[in-house]
Amino acid sequence: MDSFNKAKEYADGKVVEALNQVVADAYQAGYNAGYQDSINKVVKDSALEKTEYVDLGLPSGTLWASSYVEDEKGNAVYLTQEESKAYNLPTLEQWDELRRRCKWNENSEKNWTEYGNYYYHSWAICLGPNGNKITFELTGLYEEFSYCSQTGEALFWLKDSDGCGRNSAKITLNDLELDSNSTFSGYKLCLRTVK
Repeated sequence: MDSFNKAKEYADGKVVEALNQVVADAYQAGYNAGYQDSINKVVKDSALEKTEYVDLGLPSGTLWASSYVEDEKGNAVYLTQEESKAYNLPTLEQWDELRRRCKWNENSEKNWTEYGNYYYHSWAICLGPNGNKITFELTGLYEEFSYCSQTGEALFWLKDSDGCGRNSAKITLNDLELDSNSTFSGYKLCLRTVK
């Protein structure tokens, strides 16, 4: 009988140990999920906190960010449409106002690499009715295979509030085409915020 009690005591101890581990794992998983949510909020809040907005003199009074949303290293952030919903994105109407009410131009410069090769750095310039300006660097987009494509264009998400499907703005250089697109929501585009 003594060995039976020892076996029962051993089994009870293992059950308690297993239950404690289950509770600890569940607690850790919940903590990690909450922690990750907080990290994402901190990244978003700090990115927007350092954003400079420019008054271009638009009739609506909309202020446009002077640059794309950037990470802590100063690189443009690329997000899917769902991920971008946490940001104050321009509507289709605000984009239409910007492209119709402002004067647009493009510029480029030849840059040399350390290996003796060169490339052209190009951007679009948006001059508001009041003389203030913002620029749009070429961004391209990231497709499902993690490479940047459509690099001759500046693309950024628009708020698709009316469900019209035109959920991104597109600036194509060389012929300076300003348009809106229906872009697959799983692609990753840059963000340009407004207020």
